[in-house]
Amino acid sequence: MAFAQNGRACVHWSSVGKGPPLVLLMGLGCSSAMWFRLVPLLCRQFRVILLDNRGMGQTQISGNLVHRVTDMAHDVAAVLDAAGCGTAHVAGLSMGGMIAQEFALLHPKRLRSLTLMATNCGGSNAVLAPYEVWRLLFNKGGKTAEAALDLMRPHTYAKGTHESVIEEDHVVRLANFPAKRDYEAQLYGLLGWSSYNRLPQIDCPVLVMHGQQDGLIPPANGRLLAQRITGARLVEIDQASHWLHSDQPVRVASELQELIQRVENLCVQS
Repeated sequence: MAFAQNGRACVHWSSVGKGPPLVLLMGLGCSSAMWFRLVPLLCRQFRVILLDNRGMGQTQISGNLVHRVTDMAHDVAAVLDAAGCGTAHVAGLSMGGMIAQEFALLHPKRLRSLTLMATNCGGSNAVLAPYEVWRLLFNKGGKTAEAALDLMRPHTYAKGTHESVIEEDHVVRLANFPAKRDYEAQLYGLLGWSSYNRLPQIDCPVLVMHGQQDGLIPPANGRLLAQRITGARLVEIDQASHWLHSDQPVRVASELQELIQRVENLCVQS
């Protein structure tokens, strides 16, 4: 069991595989265990580094009422230090994509490539889901964990995704479900964050992936990110929603592999 220290945060991390380092950053209210579908596909070629964001999994921090995106971005740098990696490819999903953006802005020299999945730029420029969907993120008090997941299901999984896939995801999420205080600390950390004005500063190969059926973070957000980041490549997946790595894991892994191999080949040639 490995931990990286960043101030009062003791960040749990792990790695599997060999090759160029690839950090995967998970979304709101989820531990790194939710990468279980992608890791077996990626660790054949890369050293996949996973970490639990503040308030999730085995990461330990006390007393914080808000887990700020900037702090979680610095946590990524601390994990890279602990893993002995000067630089890495970084990919983030949803809130993890926001952390990844902030990491790219705060630690640009440590980034080989950036992949943003089902995420947005935050602030007033983000395209929000309809109110009845958005409020589900804030109104979990009084609901069981199972009920909260079931309410989000129509907005986060593609229509064609098999029920067994969703149930498997829910088993993993329920086994690592956060306390209400930890969930809210992450959620409140997102409210005052925005990357919109700073996105043109990102200067590395960027892949933006978004599910066309995403009902939680609408696809227009992916298009906006790709427009704001010079040279970013946009991939929209028609048979995927917010949890695109569960809806279409092979496609998502293939796009990541293509980007990373291209960047690594360019590094060798130079």
